[in-house]
Amino acid sequence: MNQTRAIVFVGALVSIIAGCQEPATPVDYTTQVFTVADAEQSGLLWEACQDVLRRHRFALDRVDRPAGVITTFPTTSQQFFEFWRRDVNTAYDLADASLSTVRRHAHVTMAPAGDDPNRVRVAVVVRVERLSAPERQFNNSATVLQYFGDELPGEAGQQRLTRADDYWIDLGRDGAMERYLLDRIIRDGSYVELASTP
Repeated sequence: MNQTRAIVFVGALVSIIAGCQEPATPVDYTTQVFTVADAEQSGLLWEACQDVLRRHRFALDRVDRPAGVITTFPTTSQQFFEFWRRDVNTAYDLADASLSTVRRHAHVTMAPAGDDPNRVRVAVVVRVERLSAPERQFNNSATVLQYFGDELPGEAGQQRLTRADDYWIDLGRDGAMERYLLDRIIRDGSYVELASTP
């Protein structure tokens, strides 16, 4: 009984905290220009971008150094009890990911900034998606055990729903997480100089 009360209390607390905030909107400053001394420093900055993504539990997908692109696989976002993870950056996003199935994926680009070969622009984009699944029809309590299977009919009259009927809705960019990841890249790349103008 005490465990149930604790779960209900934590759920209510997360909902209250989240209700006091609005979702973070994308910001314009998720890019930063670095000044690198040589190709070695540029390579270290490239490695720092990958290390930051890995440390925040993003699984790397495409790592294309000539194109200056790093992408990650979509990863289900942190829930309130997963204290060892850090892939959401606001109480609202934490509550949202705890109450529904949400995933994020990151896209980092590293490209020359202008004509100076020693100036490099790093840009971070994090996109958010929510899982949408058609309502399953329950005829008795035993069918709850089949909810994640492929045997239940749909509420809208479908004979049988499968995983193919589920889809992801693009919710846009996560500006708070973009800023957080870029700040970590800046901190890890402290051996290079930040350019005075982005």
